[in-house]
Amino acid sequence: MTAREAPLIGIIGGYGAVGAAAARRLAAEGRFRLRIGGRNADAARACAAGLGAAAQAMAVDAAADDSLAAFSRGCRTVLNCAGPAYLLLDRARRAALAVGADYVDVMDDGSVPGPVAGRTVVLSAGLAPGLSGLLPGLLARGAGGGRFTGCYAGLGVFTHTGAVDYLLSMERDYGTPLAEWRGRVVPGALRAEEDFRLPGVARPLVAYPYLTAETADRARALRLDRARWYNAFDGPALLGVLNRARAGRPGERDVAATAAELVAASALDAAGRTPYHLVWGSLETRGPDGTPVRRTAAVRAADGSELTGLVGAFAAAAVCDGRLPHGVHPASAVLDPAAVVRWLRESAAGVTVTETETATETETATGTDTGAGASLAAESAEPVEGGVL
Repeated sequence: MTAREAPLIGIIGGYGAVGAAAARRLAAEGRFRLRIGGRNADAARACAAGLGAAAQAMAVDAAADDSLAAFSRGCRTVLNCAGPAYLLLDRARRAALAVGADYVDVMDDGSVPGPVAGRTVVLSAGLAPGLSGLLPGLLARGAGGGRFTGCYAGLGVFTHTGAVDYLLSMERDYGTPLAEWRGRVVPGALRAEEDFRLPGVARPLVAYPYLTAETADRARALRLDRARWYNAFDGPALLGVLNRARAGRPGERDVAATAAELVAASALDAAGRTPYHLVWGSLETRGPDGTPVRRTAAVRAADGSELTGLVGAFAAAAVCDGRLPHGVHPASAVLDPAAVVRWLRESAAGVTVTETETATETETATGTDTGAGASLAAESAEPVEGGVL
């Protein structure tokens, strides 16, 4: 294949923190042409120039249909890394499909999974959702059953766009607070934990159970007996702003002002500390010989935007390679978890992936409720703040 014949991947928001991480990883593959897009043409050109001869720049307005169509025309796949995603929704997807391109979004654009004639759409191909939903499948290794506990924890300064998306996501019905999966969604089954421990994090965290639709979908597909998901907070300032935002009425919330508060609060929590983003999961199940085991996996990086971009880049490459089925799919349902982990390990020195397997007591692996604390306490890793897992 000549350079002219290489598949063209257009990256909307290609010079932002997420898009640039995706662009660097795809450029390193050496088998794609890239089109870097954004409203700032100079910034797009500067980003493309740093990626080599296989990258070009093109201005695009993610809020304008005609501009999106012009940008997408000629692309094999369009990777959307622009935001706020909860405001832009499915505009970029519709434009890409209209001109014959496949589509990948690092966020959920509100589309319903289903068939799309001759085209492939992958949504929620980022950190959370995305990587978070791949952990159960990674740990299950093709077998069904068991008890899964997962968590996302992070410490770092929000971008304004990230803060807006976080706030708007609170108004979307994408999960159930305090719920657990027990063959179905069981609301009110869990409570917040104020002494939540994760390997590699020195301080206890405040963790809120939130059974996402992503986790419930994976639990159903993998026939898990139980599944829990937690969002954990490392510091009081960010949590305080979020609690106040939840208490207000969504229609009366000044999103821009509250997003500014979130940015400031995240900076306050992170002041003087080493930033990190950690996705962790544990599955209590049985090995091939029937022995009760606990498998864990943790993916950690200093930059959450980089992790998001790397997962999005993997999905875009997989679509270009024809490895994914036609239709609209959440990333957690169609990406190969083990292949994503290999991609992350090969991508950047700042990303670490740790996997363990240990024997457990029979009652733990067969579904007796030992609680999240018991599962976490069984971890042997010594907590070191800011360290490498």
